[in-house]
Amino acid sequence: MKSVSYFSFPVFLIFFGLVMLVHPLRAQHVHDEEKSGGTNNRISVFLDAPWWLDSDFVREQIPIVYYVRDKEAADVHILMTRHGAGSAGTIYAISFIGRRGFHGTDQDISYWAPAGNSSDDTRRGYTNKIKIGLVRYIATTPLISRIIVDYDFDKEAIIRENALEPPIDPWNSWVFEIYGGGNFRIEEKQRNYSSRFGFFADRITADWKVRFRPYFNFSQRTYFTENDTIISKSHRHGHQAYVVKSINDHWSVGIFNSSLSSTFHNMRFNFELLPAIEYSLFPYDEATRRSITFAYRMGYGYHDYMETTIFAKEKEFLWSQSVEASARFQQPWGNFRAGITGSHFFHDLSINRAEIFANVSLRLFQGFSLNVQTNINLINDLLAIPAGDLTIEEILLEQSQQATNYMVSGSIGLSYTFGSEFSAAFNPRL
Repeated sequence: MKSVSYFSFPVFLIFFGLVMLVHPLRAQHVHDEEKSGGTNNRISVFLDAPWWLDSDFVREQIPIVYYVRDKEAADVHILMTRHGAGSAGTIYAISFIGRRGFHGTDQDISYWAPAGNSSDDTRRGYTNKIKIGLVRYIATTPLISRIIVDYDFDKEAIIRENALEPPIDPWNSWVFEIYGGGNFRIEEKQRNYSSRFGFFADRITADWKVRFRPYFNFSQRTYFTENDTIISKSHRHGHQAYVVKSINDHWSVGIFNSSLSSTFHNMRFNFELLPAIEYSLFPYDEATRRSITFAYRMGYGYHDYMETTIFAKEKEFLWSQSVEASARFQQPWGNFRAGITGSHFFHDLSINRAEIFANVSLRLFQGFSLNVQTNINLINDLLAIPAGDLTIEEILLEQSQQATNYMVSGSIGLSYTFGSEFSAAFNPRL
């Protein structure tokens, strides 16, 4: 085993050296191609595809361009982001970033997908917007002769859409959703059942953001042993609600309200009311690409516990406050999201919590990516932990929250992709 171990390391070094040798040669080829004006008059496109994007469908519907696997080899970098508008739908922001011969030729197009859309409606919607955005670049090549422009022209509809008075909305921008479901599993030695149902009421406009969401969750697990039957029942019911008012492009205020009844959290009933204020360093309309925000909340809460806590409390009223700073960037060089939150209760400043998180995905150079995720929680505010020791069944079945002072998680990954730059083929077989 030792001989294999010592042999594998120099082999890895040789392989890595060859890979690094390929990279400058490949870079020179890209440079030469860049000077020659592309490949067969077809522009090359890097589709910066998040997990939710049906990139196969886009390639199938838009075969007139070459799809490359790295932005360094692209004439046009298409960067897509999305953000929800509550239950009303989703806005897809599509940024076309010109590279090489198109450097400085950038544009942004958005697509609105109503909540009633099917997944096929949505993918056809954003794919059509990508088609429209690419026309600007393809029109500079001989392939302009392959482009046919058509208009979905409805004179009356255009008049309505461009009328001075906005259309009458009988729902006044409110969107409602009712959901419910359950699942079960039956085996010889165990049976599991769970159910969930709830309700959403959302209203989102340029000036207001309102949500009311009650939810109900119940589960029961039964285990059969030779001598006994173990039954575990748990529930988590409550609601979340907020009203947020936009003041201007950088400031907003709101009030947050929630309640909770949970066996896991030893909470018979909890009710909190927290006013808040937020400042955005960048204008809010840039949030899909870059965002740095600072928020402050302070409020009051009532806590009624199922069992007496480790602080000998059965119920109590508590004041608390929290501050949060967060940053989010989705740019051609990759994605970055990070934040820090601190909170404490006023009656005892030692009862506090701090949370730090960071997610980074960087394209360091062509084909080479670094992905890092980390989350650190310093926990000193578990007021609801019941007094006494938990039974082995409660621990294994996660029936009750356990005391802890910290929680740390993370991951790191590296990837290097090389070979053919093109990925235009769409093959759905097998």
